[in-house]
Amino acid sequence: MNKRVVWMAAAGLALVTASASAQQRPGAAAATARPVDVPAINLIQKGKWSARDSEGKERVMCVRDPYQILRPEKITTPCQNVVMESAASRATVRSVCTGHGTMLTRITTDTPRQVTVEMQGVIDGQPFSETYDAKRIGECS
Repeated sequence: MNKRVVWMAAAGLALVTASASAQQRPGAAAATARPVDVPAINLIQKGKWSARDSEGKERVMCVRDPYQILRPEKITTPCQNVVMESAASRATVRSVCTGHGTMLTRITTDTPRQVTVEMQGVIDGQPFSETYDAKRIGECS
């Protein structure tokens, strides 16, 4: 497993608006696109978050848009997202990032300040599978 890919996917909790919206509105400009409506993601508060992976490694990040979780940080091209499950506090989204690969993201929102994210897939030829427990720890500076 490539840890760099995993952390970039987790910077997926540093939590795609453009790609999902562009999928819904063909020809829409990425900069003006709006996110899909996923209640479990909508609950997540913006701010400074601490994400701990299954090996205990911690990363602190500023979450300005909770929908960031649907795309690995290093991928700048739009990904197409299919919401496979959506409930008040959990969601499963399959993402296909053209030229990069696919991933499945499961989000459980325990509270607006505490989230569990499970990710697995293959990005740029590197398979990964990881779980993150994330907590909001304050405001972004």
